[in-house]
Amino acid sequence: MLATATGQSALQELQPSCAICGAAATPECAHEGDRLKLALDQAMARWQGVLQIREWVLIHARNSVINTFAQLKAARAHAHVAYLQTLPCYTLFQTYGGQPPLPPQQLALLHSQISHANGVFRKGIDEDWRRSCLRYPEVLDYYFSLIEVSFPDEQDSMVRTPRFGAQAKEPKKVKSRRDSLDIGSEKGKKRDRRRDGGRTPPPEAPMASRYGRR
Repeated sequence: MLATATGQSALQELQPSCAICGAAATPECAHEGDRLKLALDQAMARWQGVLQIREWVLIHARNSVINTFAQLKAARAHAHVAYLQTLPCYTLFQTYGGQPPLPPQQLALLHSQISHANGVFRKGIDEDWRRSCLRYPEVLDYYFSLIEVSFPDEQDSMVRTPRFGAQAKEPKKVKSRRDSLDIGSEKGKKRDRRRDGGRTPPPEAPMASRYGRR
């Protein structure tokens, strides 16, 4: 018998073969660890908390960036209009709908000045938008820092004696420091002119029914 041949201590040290490939358990065999990581990634994808956190952070980060850009654009537009008002005969230009009774040479100069000012304004708002978008890492980090996730006590009966396949309690929702996740905000969706469309989750990879040691 195995117990007689190897001894009790050897039996305690005996390790099962790889649950994936069936080979003897060795540190070089990464099948179980790789499959466990895959299972974990898929479980996280199924967990609504991850989706809630992602959606909440994404909506608030985008709104923050867009609002910041809107303020910069408004200030730049105000300065642009103020500059145009300083151009000679610009009021007359507006009064006559762009065709004031001016000498051709003077009108051509005015058109050139307006065109140049409009070009500067356009480049300015492009730069404002670029700088606003470059702040996304900082803004995303900020909103992620507002998220609080609670873990159950290690002595909780649901941790010590889990009942898989039957949810004993209503799953806890992830909440921010100031309010609960309100990812259905229509206001945020309407204001986000660059929001992505619906996402299709990736197909699940085939997985073994059991997972061994890491």
